[in-house]
Amino acid sequence: MTSLTFEETQKQATSLQASALLAAAGGFLDGFTYVGHGHVFANAMTGNVVLLGISCFSGSWRTGLRHLPPIIAFLLGVCASEAIQLRAKLRHCNSPYTSVLWLEISVLSVLSLLPATTKDIFFTISIAFAASVQVQTFREVNGRSYSSTFTTGNLRTLGEAAFAWFFEGRRAMTAGVVRDFSVICGAFLLGAMVGGYSTQAFGNRTLWGDIALLLLVVLGMQTGIGLP
Repeated sequence: MTSLTFEETQKQATSLQASALLAAAGGFLDGFTYVGHGHVFANAMTGNVVLLGISCFSGSWRTGLRHLPPIIAFLLGVCASEAIQLRAKLRHCNSPYTSVLWLEISVLSVLSLLPATTKDIFFTISIAFAASVQVQTFREVNGRSYSSTFTTGNLRTLGEAAFAWFFEGRRAMTAGVVRDFSVICGAFLLGAMVGGYSTQAFGNRTLWGDIALLLLVVLGMQTGIGLP
């Protein structure tokens, strides 16, 4: 099997197929943590920052400090992603994408084997790290910015494109944006549904489903499946 060039790997990483799988994986993790680990969303830090600020303002420091570790883990994940990308650049490797995916898969594999009695905060911190590594590395779909672990910005882009398509001329480029972000938002929703439902039945082993999604992306990185 011939390895892909950097350009081919980058094209695969920003394709709709890979982006949809990553969005499904991001939604899956949110469903998993919300249903199985304390009704929190570990992928996006907005809630943690808001609750930290409210707790500090009201003087509830002990309560507020609970929201600090996931924020720190998220920042460390961003730094880890940047370090992997810098290493790939300095060593002229094909790309950092597969390294990032294997790091995320390793973290989730460990979590999937932990007993049900493991404290929720351990999952929240670890998944915040894994999610930030993913979202910092995979940032574009067909040339447009998107997020694979939370969906607010994706919904905004979809709404803008849909408005433009209906009221500013039905251009092919705008239709492509509507298609891409409809698929990504739909994949995120489907992943959240499956992740939440499966967690009730399989507990932490549910993460094997998320790992399978990431392995499909790795397969695309290594073989170019889906490339024209």
